[in-house]
Amino acid sequence: MRKVTQMLQGIWQRLTGLWGSGEGGNGQAPSPVEPQTPPPPLEDGDYQLLFGQLLEGTSRQGWGAPEVLQYLAALGERGKMQAWTDWLLRYGERLLRAKTPDPQLTIQLLHFGQLGCGELSAVAYALGSQMQAKLTPPPAPAPAPATPQDVKGWFEQGNQQFAAEKFAAALASYQKAIELQADFLPAWVNAGLVHFHQQQYENALSAFDGALQINGENATVWFYLGCTMSILERPQLAIDAYEKCLQLQPDFVEAWQYRGLDLAKLDRFEEATTSHERAIQLKPDLVEAWFSHGNALVKLGKYGEAVTSYNQALQLQPNHLEALFNRGVALISLGDYPQALVSLDLLVQLQPDFYPAWAERGRVLLALDRPQEALVAFDSALQLNPSDATLQAARDEALNQIQN
Repeated sequence: MRKVTQMLQGIWQRLTGLWGSGEGGNGQAPSPVEPQTPPPPLEDGDYQLLFGQLLEGTSRQGWGAPEVLQYLAALGERGKMQAWTDWLLRYGERLLRAKTPDPQLTIQLLHFGQLGCGELSAVAYALGSQMQAKLTPPPAPAPAPATPQDVKGWFEQGNQQFAAEKFAAALASYQKAIELQADFLPAWVNAGLVHFHQQQYENALSAFDGALQINGENATVWFYLGCTMSILERPQLAIDAYEKCLQLQPDFVEAWQYRGLDLAKLDRFEEATTSHERAIQLKPDLVEAWFSHGNALVKLGKYGEAVTSYNQALQLQPNHLEALFNRGVALISLGDYPQALVSLDLLVQLQPDFYPAWAERGRVLLALDRPQEALVAFDSALQLNPSDATLQAARDEALNQIQN
């Protein structure tokens, strides 16, 4: 320990002289003299003493990362970053066991952690943050909320709990409001929404039905009922609900859009396109309406019109992955392989792990008589989905074209 202290004093004098008084001219620390025999490894007490000097330099002498690294370099083999990091982790365990951390040391560690000295700084910052958390008094407990006294109070409490994603508590509050006033429509509606968010769709249907018994002329509740029916794969009942919504509110954009989706589930694609077109008329920047419109047109074999719809969707949202893929497939159906390749190239750049795009890209490249590139595309697809036999067959075809 005495030798370490002497060595430390020498390093400290060189560094403080260098950066404190400007000695040395060019601002570089002198190279340490190589010892004649390998020095013994540092003990934990040595590390603590040396680290204290480092913190002194960074907090009071204005040292930055270059000075810290030169300080460690001057220690030779005993200045290796990994060994210092391992020691600081051990030392940190001791510091964190203290009931009240040292505030000054906490500040010094946080400052050292911001110097950018690799993993050593990262460990110092993490340690300082944990010590600071222990020094920060916990917030005073919030006063217990007053028990609501009426229907409105229970409803408002439910809304606050819903916003905080305390779904069970919110549901209990809405049910309490309903107990006090059975025809209180907002509580029925919001109870249905809680069930919907909790994926309790049958319970959501019951709540929305209860709301409609109170007021069957509420367009929004009919829309919620339609969404729930759609998720439960009851498309005709969903369509009926959307149509009732639209009778009450003809400009309900989302109802036109979702109605189109459920019409497509029943293979009623002409009606679906009409429904999506109505949504687009009401809201021309509705990306999903353009996308769904294109999908329905593909099902009708109207590939050129579908491409136009996908283009509109992509103008509004250039990174819409499904639109890029479906546009590429539609362009393949039109035989427009160069443009299909443009769409698929952009898609694999945005989502390299989407193997169907690599597969379609390979097929396009084969059609363009570029088998070598097609082989690379099929290999990429097979890396993501090695069990696809059709991909393997397509790869074999590309390889055959290359060899012939």
